[in-house]
Amino acid sequence: MTNAMSLAKQFGLIEEPSPEIQAEIERLSREPYLELDQVKLCHAWMYELVISRMTGLLTGNSRCGKTVASKAFAHRYNKLREGRGQRIKPVVYIQIPKNCGSRDFFIKILKSLNKPSNGTISDLRERVLDSLEIHKVEMLIVDEANHFKYETFSEVRHIYGEDNLRISVLLVGTTSRLLSVVKRDEQVLHRFLEQFELDRLDDVQFKQMIQIWEQNVLRLPEESKLADGDNLKILKQATKKLIARLDMILRKAAIRSLLRGHKKVDKDVLKEIINATKF
Repeated sequence: MTNAMSLAKQFGLIEEPSPEIQAEIERLSREPYLELDQVKLCHAWMYELVISRMTGLLTGNSRCGKTVASKAFAHRYNKLREGRGQRIKPVVYIQIPKNCGSRDFFIKILKSLNKPSNGTISDLRERVLDSLEIHKVEMLIVDEANHFKYETFSEVRHIYGEDNLRISVLLVGTTSRLLSVVKRDEQVLHRFLEQFELDRLDDVQFKQMIQIWEQNVLRLPEESKLADGDNLKILKQATKKLIARLDMILRKAAIRSLLRGHKKVDKDVLKEIINATKF
């Protein structure tokens, strides 16, 4: 404790960034909506699931952008239905924990709808079904669905099969893990036959994505030229052309550059972030 206090005195107070820089950092911390062809196709497919009240699997490699695409669709669709009632929440997105049992599953749904999450499993199940109906939920998106315990899938089947709800259910997860879990239950397998897989981007798409990110997400005072020369090469190598990896690296690099007083993503800072990132 004494050593910590003496070090604190030696280094002095932490200097806070200006309000302008703080505002930029806060903006960079928000998740963007990506106008990428692959994401547009994914959202079109998800829209079909909602309006037809069907089920589906959204799969892909780890860090390929499944979560970003899912959250973006939920935001867009809920925005589309905005104004049709204060209590309406057409798309509910949840991300479940490892070894997710029935209680964990119900609590995640209830919290997303700002409902009490106490009581027995029977109480929670009934409250979930009532809440989904009250809020006129049209689609439930379950991210990291490969974390479900085997027996919890019966609860998913129950929600989808409830006549009063007529709800679409989308399970999201890493391709190999999610498919292996789904195949263990024949009833689940027969209900979730349709699949959309997000792929790694090709070189042209990857360069386009960096340009979109720099122009529409980072939006720093000066051009960083992240899609050119060495910057493109090291980003391609570090991210393996996966959306979520690129997102994390560029956001961190932009924030650190701003904190150091730079007006663009500094190449040395970019290398620092990449070298400190473990994949």
